[in-house]
Amino acid sequence: MPDTPPNQRYIRQLRLPFWDQAAQDRLANSHALIVGCGALGCPSADLLARAGVGKITLIDRDLVEYSNLHRQTLFCDADARDQLPKAQAAKNRLVAVNPEIEVDAIVADFGAYDADRIVLHGKLGKPDVLLDGTDNFETRFLINDLSVMHTIPYVYGGAIATRGMAAVFIPGKTPCLRCLFSSPPPPGSQPTCESAGVFAPVSAIIASYQASEALKLLIGAQDRVMGSMLEFDLWEGTRRRLELAGLIDPECPCCHQRDFEFLDREDEETQSICGRSAIQINPHTKSPIAMSELAESLNQHGTFETTSFMIKGRFTADDIGLTVFRDGRAIFDGIDDPAIARALYARYIGC
Repeated sequence: MPDTPPNQRYIRQLRLPFWDQAAQDRLANSHALIVGCGALGCPSADLLARAGVGKITLIDRDLVEYSNLHRQTLFCDADARDQLPKAQAAKNRLVAVNPEIEVDAIVADFGAYDADRIVLHGKLGKPDVLLDGTDNFETRFLINDLSVMHTIPYVYGGAIATRGMAAVFIPGKTPCLRCLFSSPPPPGSQPTCESAGVFAPVSAIIASYQASEALKLLIGAQDRVMGSMLEFDLWEGTRRRLELAGLIDPECPCCHQRDFEFLDREDEETQSICGRSAIQINPHTKSPIAMSELAESLNQHGTFETTSFMIKGRFTADDIGLTVFRDGRAIFDGIDDPAIARALYARYIGC
């Protein structure tokens, strides 16, 4: 296959009055880190890759499912059939779209234990911008801690049902997320994608907004970054903006007191998986799994297959599914009780 002719890949954006070769070169030397490869992370990663962001790091813990396909635009039917890790499936698509860029896929739970190491010592180096593709406030507050601690702009986004919200937080220049929301909402008080559904155009709009703001930051057009939080309901046709100027909280525990609570706390060992009858075990003591030995052991109790990413199968006796990743993280499908999941983990994988 012949190489792309010079400038042809990016020629339409190079014709923009505010975009020149120097801006394109800055983009080629930049690094965006996207936490979550779902309804927001997929479209934003796609747009950044096509624009020519030189380095993109993708982080996601989940596998592609058929229920993802109506809105998670980097995935296809085969990815769901093969249950590829989302981060790896997204990487496969991005490097096919633009082989000129580097993409690193991290199949992991983005928790406090690993977050600082991933951001500072990842394969592609420290990122220039953090993009939020998550679905929960605990992880968003963790990203906010990292943003403030390491002075990295944070492009926030959220989408649920027919509503969307987005903002950009720049350490030292704007409020941080905790200036606006002092603490996460109580568990069970907010709708989820499972309970409220998702209108796919909402996530596409928010992701495009996030990509646009990230591109402004990466080419050095920070003065063009929006200074407000955008909120809209696409079905009702309503929208509003909350101006961020003047909303810096002088008592903010994060950006003023520099108490990085969510970065310092210990990860939860067990978590329910949104939209599934499943429990994730994320062991506090992390060490690489001996995949072949574990697969041989598990096959005495059911049918399991090993890929380069994981061991996956079902136990014969109780028809519970199990996926084990290289870092020791495991997902038990078909149960809702964390105590049972912990017991099964101890029995079949180890303490």
